[in-house]
Amino acid sequence: MTLLYLLLGTLIAVVGAVPLGPVNLAVINTSIRENIKSASYIALAAGIGEVILALFALHCSIELSDFFQMNQWIQIIFIVAFFLIGLYFLFLVNKTNLTPKRRKTKLSNSKFITGFSLALLNPPVIIYWILAISLTNKYVFELTLQNPISSLFLFFLGIYLGKIGTLYFYGRWGNKMAKNKDDSKTKLHRIIGIALLVISIFQGIKFLVE
Repeated sequence: MTLLYLLLGTLIAVVGAVPLGPVNLAVINTSIRENIKSASYIALAAGIGEVILALFALHCSIELSDFFQMNQWIQIIFIVAFFLIGLYFLFLVNKTNLTPKRRKTKLSNSKFITGFSLALLNPPVIIYWILAISLTNKYVFELTLQNPISSLFLFFLGIYLGKIGTLYFYGRWGNKMAKNKDDSKTKLHRIIGIALLVISIFQGIKFLVE
């Protein structure tokens, strides 16, 4: 029964991490422009951010749900940001042929901060965890902070492993693309741009409907 917490945490994290989002795109782009090691710093930090969001959602899921309903401007900001970044990847990133200067002394810190920030400052992910925890309480078992510490530890460990595991596969995919010709990179940038535009448009429609 205890291992169920680990498996459930992993499964929920994987389901939430598979759709293309800002962290996934950052991992893919970094593995292409630099290497898989640089992308791994983003993934490891994003896993920590994911755990914090899940813990936050578990602690105050009802309050968070009300907060986002009362402060819808937060969702608007992220919708616009995704749309603008999508336009950048679709039209501008391939026209700016800049050679990145590698700074080995600050590489790990900057990537770690990037991954942590992208994972933590992401309202849609908080909403996802609120929904996931609510469904878990309704259909699987009761999941609260009153559960045994060992069970909660395994649940959040599963979340961390599921998140970084999914991002690892995205990083490997990006690294494989990096070994191909520049045309493949251009196509991937277009895919990223289109994905971000689709996400922003979908979220915008969802926001208007609600």
